[in-house]
Amino acid sequence: MKMLLENETRDEKRRSQLTLYIFNTLLFTMFVLVRTSLMKVFEISFFIELIFVIALIRFYSRAHRNKNYALWGFSAVMAIYILLRILHFTFIDYNILVLYVGFLAAIFLSINSYLLGSPLYFPRVQWWEYDFRYRGDLKAKVKIEGNDFEVRVADLRRGCLSFLSFEKISLGEVVEVMISFGDTSYKVKGRLKTSREDIPGRPIRYGLVLNIETDKEKKALQELRKMWKHFKKANIRNKFLALQESNK
Repeated sequence: MKMLLENETRDEKRRSQLTLYIFNTLLFTMFVLVRTSLMKVFEISFFIELIFVIALIRFYSRAHRNKNYALWGFSAVMAIYILLRILHFTFIDYNILVLYVGFLAAIFLSINSYLLGSPLYFPRVQWWEYDFRYRGDLKAKVKIEGNDFEVRVADLRRGCLSFLSFEKISLGEVVEVMISFGDTSYKVKGRLKTSREDIPGRPIRYGLVLNIETDKEKKALQELRKMWKHFKKANIRNKFLALQESNK
């Protein structure tokens, strides 16, 4: 799987590195506090857990920097690890310092997960649905410097949009996306921030930061999201109806 390419500013990079550094520090500090409070430092289990924590921090940091999908697996493992420690030192061996650091680590893990859960990095794509007749993607057209081509919009949340295209587009380009839904046409504009080509020969996934300024644009965007939600539900119903008809 190829690494995600990003048009990242210096401030954004610093914030990302800072939250990652704080979380890793809190997680390692919690590990040390747990082992110190239990008086289990010079045991085999200590060194096994030490290797586990260091490896987890290393692989999580790499996945966080490259923004690949392994991040969510490591996040789940870390969340379970933190939760087990919090439960242990809440109901068995109460220790306010371990709980304080543990809750802080959980908060920063949640912050990192929220920031990277954007359509820019990890759009919500119906990867399990191979039949494009029932997928929730919307057909659209992208216009760049007078040239336009067809794309499929996969996700639209948090002021960002993700679309799939076979065209090569440079990061930082100002892109206009035109989405026709029924008799209504919606137009949104923004700057291209991310791109990822997971498999050669398949569409490239782009992330767009929308430029929504007027109340009219905000209202139109809310209407589009609402109609899109109904469209996805209708697709699911149509798929089950088709399956029922084929089984008769």
